[in-house]
Amino acid sequence: MPAQDPNDRYVRIAVLVMLSLALLAGVCATAIHWIGPARQPMDLIVPPLASLLFGGLILALLRRPAWVLGVTRIALGASALALIAPAWLYTVQASLSPEVRLIDNLPPVSSLFVVFLAMLMIFIPGRRAFLAAALGWVLIALPVLLYLLSHRQELWTPRGRDLVMAYGPVSIMVVVLLPVQRGLRGKIRRLASERDIMEVMLHRDPLTGVQSRLLGERVLREVLADRAAGGVVMLDLDRFKTINDTYGHPVGDSVLKAVAAGCERLLRANQCIARWGGEEFLVIVPDVDAVALQRVAERLCAAIAAVPVAPVPQVTASLGTTLLQSGDTLDTVLQRADLALYRAKELGGNRVCSAEGQGTGLAG
Repeated sequence: MPAQDPNDRYVRIAVLVMLSLALLAGVCATAIHWIGPARQPMDLIVPPLASLLFGGLILALLRRPAWVLGVTRIALGASALALIAPAWLYTVQASLSPEVRLIDNLPPVSSLFVVFLAMLMIFIPGRRAFLAAALGWVLIALPVLLYLLSHRQELWTPRGRDLVMAYGPVSIMVVVLLPVQRGLRGKIRRLASERDIMEVMLHRDPLTGVQSRLLGERVLREVLADRAAGGVVMLDLDRFKTINDTYGHPVGDSVLKAVAAGCERLLRANQCIARWGGEEFLVIVPDVDAVALQRVAERLCAAIAAVPVAPVPQVTASLGTTLLQSGDTLDTVLQRADLALYRAKELGGNRVCSAEGQGTGLAG
């Protein structure tokens, strides 16, 4: 069974974490503004509305994981509006009313702005992240910075210096780190791709494309561990050395590829064929009885005999079958299948022999 690609799951988890933190921030902001002595109308409206929105997005993503892209876009858009609105409202208010100071009325959102930039870097691909970060900085940070630069008495207060640092050097540094983050993401993708290639090399025979012996052994051990009904078919091509000696190894390789492809087409999704070594293959067939296993082996034997590989007149195989028994190990199963295969060879090949005593011959 192929391993599930974890990337989508990680993205959903990241979005859920982002939404949960945003919900927590909204709830805390709501509580602070309601408890605080000075209540601004926007501070009483925006945080609870944002909290409801983020809570709804969490529920939507939990129920519909495929909506992760749309949910992310809505969350980023809502976060942008929640930061833009107070930046402009309180800046304009302080500019028009000399008795009002921006540093007294602006909510503590400077740290959230830095987090917002980081979210843009993570969830918006390519150069659009630069454009989104630049637009966010112009709409959120720039009006505050322009106000503070024109009101030096507020600029040199502790809150004013904190705002300048957050909206100035810190936010610019976060955006500058974007290429580094993109480079790391590309490196991670390349490493993941190399990992997938290595897994294919470990799990697939490079010549025939069927499963490797390493994976075949693992699958057989899993079937044995489940203690389920099943069986194995060990097959070996007849007189394969003669084919190599007569027609050359390239033709022999073509025979192996054609046989593997023909057998794989006959098998169901839960059945496994692995190249065991040389011209030998092992087929693992779960959930079968003796009669069904015999039928599978006979179809394989007939399919191999019908494989056309010029200039070889005909390719045949000997097959040995055995059912899985209680207390079996990998060695005991393979030993019985190998003995049945040896008996089919002794009888002339192109036939199926069973370790349980059944046998059929297809030779003319």
